[in-house]
Amino acid sequence: MPMNRRSTITTRAARAVAAVTPNAKTADPTYKDLPSKRKMSFSTLAVLVVLIGLNYMLWQEAYQQKFKSATFTAAASTADTHQLDHELLTRQRSELVCGGNGKTFGAEWSNLCKYKFVESLNNDLNSGKDIYIVQIGAHVGFEANDPFANGAATLLSNLTKEEKKRFHWIFVEPSPPNHQRLVENLQNRSDWCNMSSINAGVVPDGTPKDSSMVFHTFSSDIDPDTGFDSRSGKTLPYWITQVSGLSMGPLFHNKRVFDKRGLKFEDYVVDVNVTAYTFSELMEIATGGQAPNLVLIDTEGFDCPIILGISKLSNYLPPYLIFEESQCGDKRQPTFDYLGELCYGFVQKIQSTQNAIAIRSNSETCS
Repeated sequence: MPMNRRSTITTRAARAVAAVTPNAKTADPTYKDLPSKRKMSFSTLAVLVVLIGLNYMLWQEAYQQKFKSATFTAAASTADTHQLDHELLTRQRSELVCGGNGKTFGAEWSNLCKYKFVESLNNDLNSGKDIYIVQIGAHVGFEANDPFANGAATLLSNLTKEEKKRFHWIFVEPSPPNHQRLVENLQNRSDWCNMSSINAGVVPDGTPKDSSMVFHTFSSDIDPDTGFDSRSGKTLPYWITQVSGLSMGPLFHNKRVFDKRGLKFEDYVVDVNVTAYTFSELMEIATGGQAPNLVLIDTEGFDCPIILGISKLSNYLPPYLIFEESQCGDKRQPTFDYLGELCYGFVQKIQSTQNAIAIRSNSETCS
């Protein structure tokens, strides 16, 4: 207890004793006739009452100080425990997905693990932020050759219900038949996290505004999951309907798949008008204004033009970006160079895949 507080209590006690003892005789005219022992008993009783009150006040003050100290210690201990729990959880989730350098889930995840992607997500979730993963050119989702899905499924299985609500995975697919199957696949996995889809194509920022564009795809007679053609009864590669885009190039490249089965390629090509969004428009719709944590692009040859069209002032530059660089042609190196201008300090082709990964530097340290 502070000395000035003790002094105040002691002074009050002394005044109380003085008020009782010296004035007792004046207050009681018969006091002078009482035996001396009885006089002493009155004085002693008064002093004892005051001293008891003093001790109680001192004890109460000390208890309050002790309670405050214990409360502060408990709060500090709780904060320390929370920090330890967070660090332990981060390590557990990282080990779950990234054990063995993430190679279990493919080369893309190996690179994401190397550059602390899981730790970044866990830190955001722990601080109450929402996570946004945007997959452009998602096809029907969750295919065997999907560079993200398997590792993501494992990570999501380890999140709490509350965290899953804040984990947003947005799938963008322009082909109507592919998108229809995508919606069904999302419904079958609705407990994974907050999943949604957008039926639209993506064009570079600055593209003249047009509400739709012509998109080349294959007939809905071909099952987008299995490749089974209900028209001929023959089965094509499961990935064949992943081949679609704004140009006919990727489709023509796989004409031999139809020729080999005695099918007429031209009979299966379908042109459809689809909604078109620029990159920034899409992100505004998908994330509501927040920069996504990760963007994956697979648009059959249109990845590099999309990236080259992103404004340097864009609010939607993700810290992690994976795109298909194998079909970029002469735009490949300009895209790598431009990503450097967008503060992506690390851009590299992912070995044994058709993809590249870009890791963005902290905006405060990027020149």
